[in-house]
Amino acid sequence: MRRLQLVVAAAFIASLAAPASAQTGRIQGVVRDVNGDPIKGAIVRAIHPDAIPREFTSATDERGRWAIIGLRLAPNWRFIAEAPGYFSEEGTGPVRSQMGLPLTFTLRRDPGPIPGALVKDIQGQLTIANSLRDQGRHDEAIAAYRAIQSQNAKLTAVNLVLADVYREKAGHESGAARRTSLEKALAAYEVVLKDDAGNERAKQELAAVAAALKDQTR
Repeated sequence: MRRLQLVVAAAFIASLAAPASAQTGRIQGVVRDVNGDPIKGAIVRAIHPDAIPREFTSATDERGRWAIIGLRLAPNWRFIAEAPGYFSEEGTGPVRSQMGLPLTFTLRRDPGPIPGALVKDIQGQLTIANSLRDQGRHDEAIAAYRAIQSQNAKLTAVNLVLADVYREKAGHESGAARRTSLEKALAAYEVVLKDDAGNERAKQELAAVAAALKDQTR
């Protein structure tokens, strides 16, 4: 994965009306190809290790636009844009409360085979899956993400979200049930690393899950 060179400065829209200690921000942007044409259905992920949840996702519309709300105001957010048939791009930047310009990704085409295009209603499916996850309805969220995954085989990044949900589920379980959820999280991280061996987040999270499994067997 080559590092994204941000076309413009990271942009941020005013924080939501909430107490200062709990302020959140919104970020928006565009995903285009090297010819400047918008890419519909690209997935943009925002990741921060101290945020809850640690990862947010959005899909682009027909004009290549995307937006994510509820982001913690913090430096060093990691942003990744992916789309079937293109090499992924990533970069880092802060989320602040002030206004700014959109965050733009420019993706290069992947000359390799494309298993299939994204389904048209992926944005709606992601919204539903994310909502189920945020409500703590883990089994339903897992089923929703699995459905997205089955229809969009190229998006192996969905496994990162799945692994997180399995770990959240394990946090409410004990004994054999907890171990099963952790093992499924481990397997999901392994799928990510099989496709992207340099994914540092997947490596770190996999190590944490492996340690948790080891502790449980003691």
